[in-house]
Amino acid sequence: MHTRLAHALTALAIGALLALGLPLLDLWRDCRTPSSEACVWGRAYLPLTLGLGPLIALVVAGIAYLVLRAWSAHRGHEHNAGQ
Repeated sequence: MHTRLAHALTALAIGALLALGLPLLDLWRDCRTPSSEACVWGRAYLPLTLGLGPLIALVVAGIAYLVLRAWSAHRGHEHNAGQ
């Protein structure tokens, strides 16, 4: 049970980082010139992208969880086969 919790927390952290960090990073990059068209549109759509962030985070976290569980199971089978 301990590994499931660790995998779930890791997956949620990855999902949150990508879903919320990428729009902010993109806005920071676009707004180096505050009057640029990319910055104006980025600021206009920021509430929408941050609102959709939790949904994106759930999808990314679900995929990350499945990958972590599969990797852990695969690693466990290799470890057991070596004994």
